Amino acid sequence: MSKDAVNLVQMQEPTLQPEQQSKLKQLVNEEKLRKQEESLQKHHQTFLASIRTAVTTIGERFRAFVTDRDTVTATVVGLTLLAGGVYSAKNGTAAPARFIEAGLFKPSLVIRKSHITVLEALQDSFQVAARRLLRRPQDALEGVVLECKSPSLEAQVRNLAIATRNTEKNRSLYRNVLLYGPPGTGKMLFAKNLTLYSSMDYAIMTGQDLAVMGWEGMITINELFEWANTSRHGFLLFMDDADAFLRKPATEEINQDLRHAQDVFLYHMRQRSNKFMLVLASHHPEELHWDIQDSVDMRYHFDLPRQEERERLVRMYLNKYVLKRATEGKQSTKLAQFDYGRKCVEITRLMDGMSGRKIEQLAVSCLATVYACEDGVLTKAMLDACVQDCPATPADNALAEEGGAWASG
Repeated sequence: MSKDAVNLVQMQEPTLQPEQQSKLKQLVNEEKLRKQEESLQKHHQTFLASIRTAVTTIGERFRAFVTDRDTVTATVVGLTLLAGGVYSAKNGTAAPARFIEAGLFKPSLVIRKSHITVLEALQDSFQVAARRLLRRPQDALEGVVLECKSPSLEAQVRNLAIATRNTEKNRSLYRNVLLYGPPGTGKMLFAKNLTLYSSMDYAIMTGQDLAVMGWEGMITINELFEWANTSRHGFLLFMDDADAFLRKPATEEINQDLRHAQDVFLYHMRQRSNKFMLVLASHHPEELHWDIQDSVDMRYHFDLPRQEERERLVRMYLNKYVLKRATEGKQSTKLAQFDYGRKCVEITRLMDGMSGRKIEQLAVSCLATVYACEDGVLTKAMLDACVQDCPATPADNALAEEGGAWASG
């Protein structure tokens, strides 16, 4: 039925019978379906024609592209440069980011370090920052008193300092060092002087802090060595109380996390590097992990000071804390008239079995005693009282009786 006929019938719908109205609705629906089919068919034909046109156009352009050698060459070069630019940008920004992060922050394990980060420079005054940056000892053993008889520990560690300085200058491979002996015998002070003397950066950490970190220890160790590799002057990592972390597995029950952390640290320690140097300090070297013996190149025994070394320490610390204040600057303290040299020898005998740290504590105690007096005069009686208040501990006496080799390499 044509469109006009349908329209005519719809106009007459009110006069039609119900059967005729039903038939009329059927015809109207059929007409609508026919129109929809015609519309879909036209759309389909248009879509196919568009595809054929696009394929033909792309094919002609591709044929023209591949037959033009100059265009192909320029395209390949352009894509290569684009890929190289993306890769370079990605890696070029990652490296500066790591460097900036190392300059702003330090690993949580580090309790003291030499180089100043940007944040610390903003916090510290100019004078403090300059003093920390410019201070370089002329002697690697400045403030450190060691055994000086043959074979001389003092001579051996001095040679180590000279070799380390030349290693830094020539960008050669550093050696790992183990310093062992009782507490307070100058191990940390020597390691710090070694880095300053060699113009290296340094960081100080403790084995006990690392031992209690659990599974986080592995991540922190990797961050620590990655941080050390950012130094431009060579980096010395000093671990105090190393036996608390690097102890033998058979020494006690060691959990799996600590064992994995030990493996990660030992892996980095075995890598010969011109970036960092490891110095371990231990009170009980016999408890250290077996692999430490293969990874350490030099071993030095820092024993408790004997008669000659104790006298040098007594004179050095009393001069530092008392005499200089009595003779230089504002002269805030004074020294009474008595045989000072003879008194130092007497104090040396009374300090038998004490470490250098305890002798320094004695000198600080003397200074505090002077400040407690109204006239600020240090007398012989005050020295005697300070010595009596600073007895050697049983542990120090026991260690002094053990003796032992001074150095080995």
